[in-house]
Amino acid sequence: MKNIEIKIYKNFSNDLMESWKQLETMSQNYFFQSYEWQKMWFEKQFLYNNQIQNYSISILRDNKIIMILPLNINHKYGVKILSWSGFPFSDYNAPLVKNGENINQEDFLFIWNKLISKRDFDCIILDNQPEKIIDLENPFFKFLNNKINNHFYGISFSKKFDIKKKELDNIKYQTNRLKNLGKLDFKFAQDKNEIEKIIDFIILNKSNQFKRTNAWNLFNLKIHKDFFVSSNQNLKENISLCYLSLDDEIIAAQSGFKYKKRYYYLFPAYKYEYSKFSPGKILLEKLISKNKFNLINYFDLTIGSEKYKENFSNTRIASAIFLKSNNLKGLIYILFLKFKFIIKLILRK
Repeated sequence: MKNIEIKIYKNFSNDLMESWKQLETMSQNYFFQSYEWQKMWFEKQFLYNNQIQNYSISILRDNKIIMILPLNINHKYGVKILSWSGFPFSDYNAPLVKNGENINQEDFLFIWNKLISKRDFDCIILDNQPEKIIDLENPFFKFLNNKINNHFYGISFSKKFDIKKKELDNIKYQTNRLKNLGKLDFKFAQDKNEIEKIIDFIILNKSNQFKRTNAWNLFNLKIHKDFFVSSNQNLKENISLCYLSLDDEIIAAQSGFKYKKRYYYLFPAYKYEYSKFSPGKILLEKLISKNKFNLINYFDLTIGSEKYKENFSNTRIASAIFLKSNNLKGLIYILFLKFKFIIKLILRK
């Protein structure tokens, strides 16, 4: 174990950047663990919340980097919480692990015990942890005492895939109904004006959806709204904005990312007045078809319990949460979170 070293970074230094970008080219990782996305997320967070602290960790074996943990410490109600960086936008939370590197249980527990011995935080909350990191086993899922609380869905184009007949028949039917009303178009945003129109459309109609379903609206907070706008405007190599229009009126749109031959379907929204025509599903089917023949290996529907994701998928992996307190203060905070969750379930019922 003496050949494993842990380095903690409390800012995005040049040393961290070089290590991260180097490992990114040699690892299977999700887009949310890319250096550019993580750095932008942290800078936006810190701009509004100086109670958050970067806590990125690099793991070296024989002085060569093998893993990076994109973590942060957030101060809430006087409690210091260690968690994966990216809330609430990171659907996948996991480390970057070098290809071919075998992180066995002994290695992992050595790293884990070193980490929790630092005592820089009161509790640990690790959410949205996937069973796999692309094709690799996720050591944080495999070796921690996690609780499975959701699933990730997607389409592997290397496997047999057909949208369920009932869904496909409905999409064809609704498409013809819309075509009878006017000119129906599916397009990707090309210029600044189109990009801004789609961003505004998604924020407005997604907010209306959250209100209708009594869900938490992340866009009510300027810190989250600004990050959404900024990432869609500035991550130009990866961003993908598309929309469905009827006689030049946008009726559905989606914001996603392309990264390492994987397409991430993230923020779909539709105009509620057209809900009886299922414009969101029409847009999704066209997007899947487009990516199937566009050098994309996997269409990622990401995390969620929505029924349509299951109907459109041929793969599913588990998502887990891990909770641990380091002291009494941390224990009280975790018990408070569990109590809040139980109350929400009761109110929903």
